[in-house]
Amino acid sequence: MTAERNGHTRLMPSDIDTYAQYVGSMDPARYYDCQAQQVRTAALQRWPLLAAVLNLETPRGPED
Repeated sequence: MTAERNGHTRLMPSDIDTYAQYVGSMDPARYYDCQAQQVRTAALQRWPLLAAVLNLETPRGPED
């Protein structure tokens, strides 16, 4: 089974929304996708000075 490719796939906000587009019986509101949180955490760790200037909360590690 191969999903058809189209230009709108790149515009989907998350994997859950993209999957729901191809599976009609799936309700994306019932699933949590941590993809955005992972991207935010990686960005805050990569650019801590920018996070401090923008007064953003930096993620805490398991040791905190």
